[in-house]
Amino acid sequence: MPRYRKALVAVLALVLVPLTVVSGTAAAADRYRTVTDFDAGWLFNYGDASGAGGATYNDSGWRKLSVPHDWSIEGRNPPANPFSQSAPSTGRGGYLPSGIGWYRKHFSLAGVPAGRRVSLEFDGVMANASVYVNGSLIGTHPYGYTSFRYDITAAAKLGGDNVVAVKTDTTSQPASRYYTGAGIYREVRLITTDPIHIGQWATRVTTPGNTAVHAETTVVNESGAAASVSVQGVLSDPGGAALPAVTTAAKTIAAGASATFAYDVPVSNPKLWDLTSPNLYSLATNVLVGGTVVDDEVTSVGIQTLTFSASTGMSLNGKSVKFQGVALHQDLHGLGMAAPQRALQRRLAQLKALGVNAIRTAHDPPSPAFLELTDRMGFLVLDEFFDVWTQHKYSDVGDYATYFNRTAAAPTGTPAVPGASGSVPWYQVDATSVVMRDRNHPSVAMWSTGNEIRDPIATRTPLLTRMVAIAHSLDPGRPVTQALFRPADSGDVTGATRTIVDVFGGNYRPDEVIQAAKTAPARAGLFTEMGTDTSAWTTVRNNAMVTGLFLWTGAAYLGEADGLWPRAEPDFGLMDGVGTVRPIGYSWQRTWGAPTTSPPPTGTTADRVLLSPDHSTVSTDVDDVSYVKATVADSSGRVVTGSSAPITFSVSGPGVLAAVDSGSPVQETFRGSVRKAYQGVAYGLVRATGAGTITVTASSAGLTLGTTTLTGTTAPFVPCSGSCD
Repeated sequence: MPRYRKALVAVLALVLVPLTVVSGTAAAADRYRTVTDFDAGWLFNYGDASGAGGATYNDSGWRKLSVPHDWSIEGRNPPANPFSQSAPSTGRGGYLPSGIGWYRKHFSLAGVPAGRRVSLEFDGVMANASVYVNGSLIGTHPYGYTSFRYDITAAAKLGGDNVVAVKTDTTSQPASRYYTGAGIYREVRLITTDPIHIGQWATRVTTPGNTAVHAETTVVNESGAAASVSVQGVLSDPGGAALPAVTTAAKTIAAGASATFAYDVPVSNPKLWDLTSPNLYSLATNVLVGGTVVDDEVTSVGIQTLTFSASTGMSLNGKSVKFQGVALHQDLHGLGMAAPQRALQRRLAQLKALGVNAIRTAHDPPSPAFLELTDRMGFLVLDEFFDVWTQHKYSDVGDYATYFNRTAAAPTGTPAVPGASGSVPWYQVDATSVVMRDRNHPSVAMWSTGNEIRDPIATRTPLLTRMVAIAHSLDPGRPVTQALFRPADSGDVTGATRTIVDVFGGNYRPDEVIQAAKTAPARAGLFTEMGTDTSAWTTVRNNAMVTGLFLWTGAAYLGEADGLWPRAEPDFGLMDGVGTVRPIGYSWQRTWGAPTTSPPPTGTTADRVLLSPDHSTVSTDVDDVSYVKATVADSSGRVVTGSSAPITFSVSGPGVLAAVDSGSPVQETFRGSVRKAYQGVAYGLVRATGAGTITVTASSAGLTLGTTTLTGTTAPFVPCSGSCD
């Protein structure tokens, strides 16, 4: 659960019931759902470890850390350089290491009352995760980009100590066309509920006509007896004021059964969610048994109407809007895939300053933390499922094509696939997972079933039909597209694809997209991927049915660098890997009509190192980090872009260097304390370890030392809203 929503749950609990302390975490006494941040206190071992899933395995020598954690970006022996020209991941994976990594965590459930259900939820594990609790294998999950939740009640000891072990395995390489990372790279949480509770991602919220919030949810009865159950919805406006509660009629749910409830909350004078004012309401869904609340869940709600038309394109709240979009891979350069939410927020704010209003999650589902930010900051999102289906694009034997049609092993950690009976393939499980988890985000504008899928159309047609059916069943109001590869050559313009998808999308073939969109029955079109030539925007403007475009790419990314050694990344991006705007970025800023900015003035003779943090306060929260910029400058403070001088960072006080970085595409370790300047700039990424003054210095031979201070705090990181950073 995102941090601001966890805070809201805590507030509700304070209002509703007294609190007790369970394993150091405030939780409602014997009642309501408890969601515990499970990111701290892990142990890690690089490489395989026989028996490490066992309850009594000796892990005393393992490294202590917190997740999210990407062990590939740091390598086996940080700060040693992890890049290798002979890495099995090849240049497509950024020449970075792969293999097996183990995580273990000891935790207590001593305060959890008997009869509660206990689950572990992972936002993403790269890849092939095997999860053990107290020595019992709970489940395996191959796809590194989808979330999963395991009920561990049967294996857990509610009265005492427990251990969870997670094996991650990226041995099969190459595994992708771009860098994927490795390990528990997204957040983890422990959830305890009453046996009668809301199902996993079971609440769906819509806002029909912008005059009401309509909610549907499914309640599961895992107790031993039938129960009379009703559901209560409490909607709070963006300012926190609660509207009158709405309670459904009661239903009797038999033991082991479930029931679905629906209700509407009228909203007068709604504060709409849009790109400039991303107003968010909050819906608390309470489960009542015999009139007593036993479970609760909080959903963020954006009241909006997003429509797609063959004649007018896309409209948001009745106003025409185009996707001014960029595609993004998910790595954050020196942080790899384990990006603190502050780093994601910084990147999104930088893109917004260039006029970007939409993100395509190329080519995999994003993290919940990312979508929380796009909700709060006012972006539209094209949420993409897969980069491959049944066929590998190259010789990537470890990519998702290996698992796409393989029968999913139970438990899958995800809700049941709609319309399915018996065993199902992983692609249906993962498509269900993405749609159910992400469908309440107002920023999610559309689903994409895949990117440049190379399967022949005869293979693709039934698979696409099934994925669209899953999306429509779980989320009827949101359209589905696909980033098609050479659609005319592949038979998509005249074949079944054109009528299966709701919006016709294609990469680099705008004329073919327009042709397909105009062919009866007409539909809206989308340039799902385009190069950075600004002339493409004229085509978007001149064709009403074209809903916009997504440029390749918003920011530089690791991988897709075969044959480029010692480079570990290609040249794509409006910005480099640390957010420095490239000339093409300024061109698109002017094209999209955003307030113009310009690069800083330059000098020629290096004299000093200047330090400037992007935030002067940094938290101990794992979601926070401060980017401290070191500029090689002349005596007047102008950046010397010709300098590649090594910069040595040091930190004193309650802080540490999480990484060192620059915009350089050439392989160089991101760990340790030294980073070569690239075009005169390097960064030290600082995290707090406690409250107090953190002093950061940066030195380089022959240059005046740079220094700055940060304030460390233990306050939780709270993501921003609207235009920020």
